[in-house]
This record gives sequence, C-alpha cells and structure tokens, in this order.
Amino acid sequence: MALRIDLSPYAGKRVCVALSGGADSVALFLLLREGAERFSISLSAVHVEHGIRGEQSLADTAFVRELCAQAGVPLFCFSAQIPALAAKSGRGLEEEARAFRYEVFARLIREDKTDFVATAHHAGDNAESVLFHLFRGASLTGAGGVRPFLPVEGERGVVRPLLAFTKEEILADLRERGAAWREDATNADTAYARNFLRHRVLKPAKEAFPACEKNVYGFSRLAREDDDFLYSLAEGCWREEDGACLVDAAAPRPLFLRACVRALARLGVEKDYTYANFQALFSLIGGENGTSVDLPRGVRAVREYGKIALYRPQPFAAAEYAFAEGEFPFVGWAVRVGRAAPPAAFRKEAFPRRLYLDGAKLPPGCVLRPRRDGDVFAKFGGGTRKLKEFFIDEKIPRRERGAIPVLAAGGEVFAVCGAEISEKAKLDKDTREADVFSIEMIRKGENECIPT
Repeated sequence: MALRIDLSPYAGKRVCVALSGGADSVALFLLLREGAERFSISLSAVHVEHGIRGEQSLADTAFVRELCAQAGVPLFCFSAQIPALAAKSGRGLEEEARAFRYEVFARLIREDKTDFVATAHHAGDNAESVLFHLFRGASLTGAGGVRPFLPVEGERGVVRPLLAFTKEEILADLRERGAAWREDATNADTAYARNFLRHRVLKPAKEAFPACEKNVYGFSRLAREDDDFLYSLAEGCWREEDGACLVDAAAPRPLFLRACVRALARLGVEKDYTYANFQALFSLIGGENGTSVDLPRGVRAVREYGKIALYRPQPFAAAEYAFAEGEFPFVGWAVRVGRAAPPAAFRKEAFPRRLYLDGAKLPPGCVLRPRRDGDVFAKFGGGTRKLKEFFIDEKIPRRERGAIPVLAAGGEVFAVCGAEISEKAKLDKDTREADVFSIEMIRKGENECIPT
C-alpha cells in the first residue's frame, strides 16, 4: 500500500528535500514530487557529501544528481571532509556529520532559498533516538524523541514528514513504485551507537513486539506534549535582569529545572551540561545566600534571596578617578557627576540611580573607585558599619557588588553609587546651592556620550 503524507502544511511554500540517495530520502523525495503541483509546492533538494566513504559516497552524489535531473528538481550540493573536521573539533564522525548537515540546512533557510528542509526521519529513527537518550540518561525531553519540526528562523525550519512510518512501510512503497535507491554500507556497522540500537536492540524487539516502533512513536509524542507544556509553565519562573538570569527558587522541581535549561540557553549553553549540573543547581535551593556552583562554559549560579542567579562573572578593573564633574567609565556602568539644583524633596527608592550630596562636606582626596575589603559607611540616617553589611541589608547580590562604584576617601565611603549617600555628606538646611552635586549611575549603551 502506497504511503500518504499530509502536504497541506507546505501548500504554497518552498520545500527542500535532504536527499542522500538512501531509501528513506528517495521515498520522501518521490512523495513530495508527486504532490508538489497539487499543493503548489516549489520543490528542491540538497545533498551533502561527507568525504567518509570514498568512491561509494561520490557514486551516491552522482545518483542524486541524476534523480533530480530526471525529475527537473533543482539540487544544492555541498561537500566536506568530515574526518578532518571531527579530528579538529574532537567530536565523533556521526556527530560532526550531523552538525555539518544542519549547518547546511540552516544556511539554505537563512539565505532564503527555501522555507523548509524536509528530512526522512521515520519511526525507527525516532525509536533509536528515544532509546539512545534513555540509555545515556535523559529527562522527559529526551523521551520526546525526534522533533517533527525544528525551527531555524521564525516559522521556517527542518520538518520530518515520515516520522509516523516504519522502515518496512517505506521500503514497501519504493518497491511498489519500482524505484531505485542507494545502500550505505556503514548502516550495518554496529560500532556506531545508533546502528547497534537498530540491529541489536530494535530488530530483536520487533520479533516479539511487531508494533514496537509505532508504539514508541506514540509514547514519544505524548512525552513531547507533556514536556512542552511544562516548559511553557517554566517560562513564568525565570527572567533576565542586568545580564543575569534569575530563576525562582520556590518553583516546583520540574519547572525549576526547565527554567534553568532556558536560562542556560539564554547564556549560550545548550549542550555541554549534564544531569549532575542540574543536581548542583537544585541543591542551591537549600543553601545559604551566596552559595554558588560553577557550570559549563564559565557560567556560575548563586543563591540570592529567593532566586538562583545564573550569570558569567565579569572582571572588575581597579579604576580610580579623583572626584570632579564629568563621566567616568567602570565595567558595565559609567558614573556621571555634576553640579545640580537641590531636589524639591528627598524620596528613597529601592535602588535610586541618582544621588545628591553636599560637596563641601567631602574630605580632600575623595575618589570614585570599586569597593574594597574593609570599607566602612555611615549609612543615611545614622550608624557606621561595614560596607559589606550595608550591601547585605539592602539585598544587593554579591555578584553585583564589585561593579558598583563608591565615592570614598581612604577606607571611608561617602556614597554608594546608585544606592545611598553617607550621613556625613547629606544635604541639610545649611547646604549652599553651589555645593550640591548629583551622582548618577548610567548603564553602558543607554547614553552615547559614555566612554567605552
């Protein structure tokens, strides 16, 4: 019985078939070519030669060229020396070849040569993927198997129209058509993990459970549906703020861990983490404020007042500037100092960006600089204490403290920029208007005149 796939999602679109020359990709190519006119699909194909199998691989390319020429379908051809690329990157041949193929697919979409790249993944591939992830240790995401759609740019991306069909159904369709295809000898090599699963695990399983691949497909779709729903809930459990991703430590574990996945992705970490990393992240929930763990690719996570902050620590340069009017650059910030009219009334906000002080009350030698160990601060309203204790009282995260400039003379702080002035430098009824200064914190990028 001939295969039937729903082509309506691709009506009026451009579809490029990933055509290796093997049975699966040839079957998908023929199905799309058959329905292209009816659904107004602009059809093309892409072939990637990996430089792995020598003359056999070149013969596959020749076969694909001839197939497309006979069908009048445009063909994009790409080649690479995957063994050399794998040796350079340290990845395995399979992983390197897949990475190169998907770079090619994304390039075709981003260069506006197609709307979709269609790959011929089928139910057997999906079952292999589910088992592969489970055997290596995976969450519900891994149990979701092969995604039917992999976005690349907006609504355009990689599609897998054959996922619901088995290899046997695909081969039966090709034989019914009398179609030819190429065989890849490496598909029988069980040294490759997926081939081992195909021949040593799934093949015997199908003898006892003939419908196992389709049943695994059904399970993986349900797992994917549940996982996507949990990820949608997790979106409300984290936010991005000042270069860090803040995850709600009170979120239920399934949502907390997924929010951490999203946060890591936002910081550019999508594949290098392990389950142990997430165990370490979850352990921070029971830790004290300031407890931290290091994560892959230079990311650090720290417990902060009911949140887990994931961020990349930044070095803080030991900049120091004599107190004067002007703009002074620090890491991530600039401080603008100028004379100002006294404010009509003082109103303390959670973290005010602009402060006012009496310049006549400052001792000689005041400088703008990062904080130092041992700094003390006469808090507004009275009471001298260590600057560290002030930061703790104000719930200013430890990771941010090194980036906050202070106005100080020796070890005494007269203003914590963006936060508070000292009792010793406050405005009062005796302050002359000519002695009023404002100190304003400005994030770099908010004002073009800030030095870089």
